[in-house]
Parts: sequence; C-alpha cells; structure tokens
Amino acid sequence: MTPLLIVSGASRGIGRAIAERALARGFSVGAVARTAEDLATLQALAPDRVEVAVADVRDAAAVAAGAQAAIARFGAPTLVVAAAGLLGPIDRPWLLDGDALAETLAVTVAGTANLAAATVPAMLAAERGTFVAISASSATRVFAGWAAYGAAKAGLDAYIRYLAEEAGPSLTAFSFVPGLTDTAMQAGLRAVDAERFPQVDQFRRWHERGIAKQPAAVADALELALALPREELHGQVVEADALLKAQAQAARRAEA
Repeated sequence: MTPLLIVSGASRGIGRAIAERALARGFSVGAVARTAEDLATLQALAPDRVEVAVADVRDAAAVAAGAQAAIARFGAPTLVVAAAGLLGPIDRPWLLDGDALAETLAVTVAGTANLAAATVPAMLAAERGTFVAISASSATRVFAGWAAYGAAKAGLDAYIRYLAEEAGPSLTAFSFVPGLTDTAMQAGLRAVDAERFPQVDQFRRWHERGIAKQPAAVADALELALALPREELHGQVVEADALLKAQAQAARRAEA
C-alpha cells in the first residue's frame, strides 16, 4: 500500500504544490478544499491515488468524512499537512471586526484542530505519522495590519506545541514557515491600501523584483524538513528559507 498524505487547502498555492509533489513521489493523496473544480484537476493527475473531499475546514463533520474516506481507501496517513488558512481582515487591531477575526481564527486554528481530530487517531493507532501545520513568520513578527493573521498563526503554533507534547513518541508534529511565497493570498495582499497595510509598497516591490519563491519551492523545503531527525522537528517551528539556504550552500561547497 502506498503512503498517504492528507492535506487541507489542497486546491491551490502551497497546499496544491505539496499534494502534487507527494503524487510525484508515489504517495496517495487525500485532498481537502472548498473548490470542487480545483480538486477535480488534482484528482485527474492520478485518479487511482487521489481521494478528494469538498469541505470547509471549519466543518468538523465534513473534514472527518473526507479524511475517513481517504483512510478507508489507502490506510492510515503517513503525513498530514494543514495548509488551509485565511489572511484577512487586514486592518489596525482596534479596527478589526470581532466576527471577522473569529473567522480567521476558526479557519487557521480550529480548522487545523478538525484535521488533527480526523487523522491523528489513525496515525497513533498505526504508531507512526507526521502532522505539519503551515505557519508564518507573523506569528512572532509584527507586520502592521496583520493582527488577525498573526494572532491566528501564533495560536496555531501553540496548538502544535501541545499536540507534539501530548501525542506521544509515535507522532511527529511541527509548524512549518514557508516564507515569502507567490500565491493568490500574496496577490490579494498587494491590492490592499497603504492605510490598512503600511508595508504594501515594499511587498509590491518584492513582487516586481521576483523575490517571492514559487509554491513548488516550499514543497521542496518541506521535503528537506521531513528528512531531518525527529528531534530537530518535533514541537518546533521550522523555516523553509533556512533549509533552502543550507541546501544551496551545501551545493556550492560540493561544486568548489
């Protein structure tokens, strides 16, 4: 039986890149996302190895049903990646609408908890598995206007620390920070006005200079992370940029 990846936010961006990389590596994939059309194109890549679930991660029952369908078909997951997230609302903290802030927290933190509830028991029963949550540097670094996103990612990192501490030795759990990545979320961010997001011009310049990495590079970095010893991952926040930099330095040394 092939190893199984279950990934939320699989329709586009980083989640989609991770799903496609897993398929290329021979994994089966359980893909969870809200957009049926995008999931259909993913499934078309390998119909015999992809199980899709059209579900909002805030819907615990729908996430559980999707995960169970993939597990019933392919066995307990080897890897679970919580990639679903929400950037907005973008505004100064005292101007945030409480309901909108709650939505961001629900997608990022509660959505990850729903995915864990649907998958971690199977990994514990199988006595092996890795759970990865896609975090962000804004969990510890302030970008003016990003209070909702930063609070959600900080909460996510705390949840992962608890998961790592309490799940036992058969599960590896860590947060993974992609760094600046060219996604639809970034495109939306660049459209925000400077009053709500004072650093918008800097992000626009970065985009013009092509500084942001592609989602496929994030999938590369996650693959590097997964090859590290468990003690370097478990309960930690792992940064893609550091791994990619180390890989590039090693390549240069090998060529010298």
